[in-house]
This record gives sequence, C-alpha cells and structure tokens, in this order.
Amino acid sequence: MLLGACNRDVFSCLNEVKSFYEEYVSRKGFGWKIRSSKKGQDGELCYLILSCSREGSKVSKIVCTLKTLPTKVNNCPAKIVIKLDKDGLWHITKFEPDHTHETSPTKARLFKANKKMKLHVKRTIQINDDVGVRINKTIQPLVKDAGGHENIPFCERDVRNYVNKE
Repeated sequence: MLLGACNRDVFSCLNEVKSFYEEYVSRKGFGWKIRSSKKGQDGELCYLILSCSREGSKVSKIVCTLKTLPTKVNNCPAKIVIKLDKDGLWHITKFEPDHTHETSPTKARLFKANKKMKLHVKRTIQINDDVGVRINKTIQPLVKDAGGHENIPFCERDVRNYVNKE
C-alpha cells in the first residue's frame, strides 16, 4: 500500500496509471510531469517516472531579480516510479510523497498538467468564437454552470489560447 489510504499499486495499462496519478496530485495540490521513461526491446514503454513539476535543479546565468518569471524548480523529491512486469501489469516500485515546498489543493487546477477542457466546453468555445462572441462573454456561462471559478480546471487565458490555436 504505497499511496497512503489507497491500496492500489498494480494497474492494467499506462493510461490507468496516469489518470490515477492525476487524481492523486490534484487532491494533494501540486503539478506533475513525466521525468523519464524507457522502452523495451519491442519499442513499447516499460518504465516510467512521474515526478513533481518542481523536481530538478536549474542553474540560470541570469540573476533571478532580472527575470520576469524566475524558475520555481527546487529539487523536490516527490515522485512515483512505475515498471511493466512480464504479465503486462504496471507496478508501482517506488513512491516518494514528501515535497520541499508547499502544496495547495485549491490551486492544483491551475497547474499545466491538471488543466483539462472537456469536449463540450471546447465545442461551446468554438461555436461562440465562430459567431463572434467575446471570450469574456463565452467564459461567464461556463463558470456559472460549474458553480464558480474554483470549479473549472482552466482560466480565461486558457480559453484565449485555445481560440488562438485553432
């Protein structure tokens, strides 16, 4: 039992592992990334490390006070290591839950890895953009339907980026 209250440490597919970890990090309040992965002889993924997005150390040549957005990397050790066994099952081989920084479950939705737009939201945005509705007028009913800004996993900037990407 590696993940605390959950007794889940074996998964049937990689997507199951990722969605499980996504749910875990959103409850705990931090961002995540794929730190490293390895493929086997057959070219299929067989090893994966998912870590806190603040893992690693970045040394910059520019003084931090001169940057508009200084890096937030601080050697956070939080990670999960997953390995594929011979039976085709994914096993958690290592789990490190401790962080070197504060986590915030209320702000977890703002991390890049946790931002997800559902298909009906994307379609609403596309339709409104096609007929010329302003973005701030598009997002208002989405926020109201969700019950407030804290209940949607994206912000107005994400909607603008989605419209500009099309």
